[in-house]
Amino acid sequence: MFTKVGSFLGLLLVFSAILCAQQVMVKGEPIALTMPGEYFMAPKWSPDGQQVAAAGPNYTGLYIIEVPIGTTRQISDAYSAGYGFAWSHDGSKIAAKISHFDNMRRSHTLVWFNTSDASMELLTAPRSMMSGVPVWSKDDSHLFLTFADAFQSFGLDGRADVFMDGNLHYVKDGHLQRRVKVNSTAFNETSLFQDQVQVYTYAVSPDGSRIAYSTAGQNLWITNSDGENRRSLGKGYRPAWSPNGEWITFELSEDDGHSITAADIYAIRFDGTLRFNITNTTESIEMNPQWSPDGNWIVYDTDRLGQLFIQQMDWR
Repeated sequence: MFTKVGSFLGLLLVFSAILCAQQVMVKGEPIALTMPGEYFMAPKWSPDGQQVAAAGPNYTGLYIIEVPIGTTRQISDAYSAGYGFAWSHDGSKIAAKISHFDNMRRSHTLVWFNTSDASMELLTAPRSMMSGVPVWSKDDSHLFLTFADAFQSFGLDGRADVFMDGNLHYVKDGHLQRRVKVNSTAFNETSLFQDQVQVYTYAVSPDGSRIAYSTAGQNLWITNSDGENRRSLGKGYRPAWSPNGEWITFELSEDDGHSITAADIYAIRFDGTLRFNITNTTESIEMNPQWSPDGNWIVYDTDRLGQLFIQQMDWR
């Protein structure tokens, strides 16, 4: 009898949590942020939500677009500048890794752009080997590389391999890594999941307590930041958190083995209890969703059109 009562109370608490949780749904039609004929990809909101930065075709160049009017200005024309770029937390800078070619030899330089005047500062000399894309430290004083073959960090004062304070996550050789500060000069690093050797995309929740990530086959997962309580959320790719940490938006695509044939933007509660299609179209391919800092909009690109759209969301 006690077991049945306990189970009933447990289910009641779960359903009560679902009912009390803030719900979100689509509000109105998507709004075009850029014009037809212009091609942008991989949009990311500025920290104040007033602008969106995006890459040009094939990740060449970097652009800043005013929301909602769509006024666009280019801050870089460098090759690969739009691949894996990152806004600083104060919105004054964008870090990027740009590429150079000399007699068919490719090299990379880690840089940051001033978002107000498009000036560029070099953080490294050109390197023939530099894997990964940049991530800012919480105080914007340092950068480190994720999706790298080894941990590397850089100070804006020119120092390389600086010690990074606090706890952080990054991907090394396809594994999701956790670095935990031990004291002022030491850290411990662990690989969270040895059985998952290819993490393609990931996002840390706003409070740092959870990580959503995708693996081969567009499998979407969520875990506590220490690797505990890992569970599958079904199919999904490129997760991005809502500012309140309750919802995750992601893309779900189909391909024919050569190119993407269809894709939609979805949202799911972090506990997997609710899931719905945001775009639900057959005529366009929507990808790379990002939630605005106030949680009221989702920006995404369209693979074939190259237009950026914003979709308003309604919280209940």
